[in-house]
Formats: sequence, structure tokens, C-alpha cells
Amino acid sequence: MKLVNGVAKDIRHYSGALLIFFFIVALVVVFIQYPVLDSNKEVVMMLVGTLSASLAMVISTITGSKPDDVNALKSALEKRDLTITHLTKSKDEYENIIINLQKEIIKNQDDMFDKVLLKTTLDFDAKKCNCDKNNCSCSSK
Repeated sequence: MKLVNGVAKDIRHYSGALLIFFFIVALVVVFIQYPVLDSNKEVVMMLVGTLSASLAMVISTITGSKPDDVNALKSALEKRDLTITHLTKSKDEYENIIINLQKEIIKNQDDMFDKVLLKTTLDFDAKKCNCDKNNCSCSSK
């Protein structure tokens, strides 16, 4: 049976991480039962420190989360949040521009309507009309 898509690699990483984890636990148990000689104490402490330093990577491999992947995802999430913030700010600015433009259009439309009414009134007032009972005629001045 052939494993694809890196499954075999993941299984090797998982089993290796478990092996290192159990090895560290076994070392701790051995050190609890048997004391270390003073002459070898520094060497043993260095080995235990080195193995313990790799414990975070071992645990992340066992749980399936890789620190580089998590950091990359956090970075991508921060970039998207920043993009969303900028887009929201731009959208709000455009909405304000559109609202101001609509106010200006309405004001200009009212002014234009007033000008048309004023011109019509002035044109009507400028005409001289002669009316009798059956007929009415108007002419410009």
C-alpha cells in the first residue's frame, strides 16, 4: 500500500516525536530512581536540557500543529484584518462623499427650480395683456 500526499512523512514525524517524548519521560523516571554521580552531573544535565528543549517541537508534532504554519496563518490573518480595516475606512469615506454629493445635487436642484419659477414669473409679468369679455390677448413689452 502506497501512502501519498506526505502521509508517510507525517507518520514518521509522529512516531519519532512519540519516541522522543517517551525517551524523555523514561529519563526522568530513571533520574528519580537512581541518583547521578557528581562527576557526570554536568554531562547529564546538558543532555537532559537538549532533549527538553526539543520537547516543544515534539509536542507540536504530536498534536499536529507546526509553529511555522501557525505563525504563517497568524500573519495572513493579521494582513486580512488590516485589509478589512482599510477597506472599511475607504467605504466610509466614499459613503460620506456620496452623501455630500447628494446634498449638493438636491440644493442645486432646488436652486434651479427656483430660477425656473422666477423666470416664468418675470416673463409673465413682462407681458401686457388686454382682455375683454370674450377675448384676451397678451404681448411682450
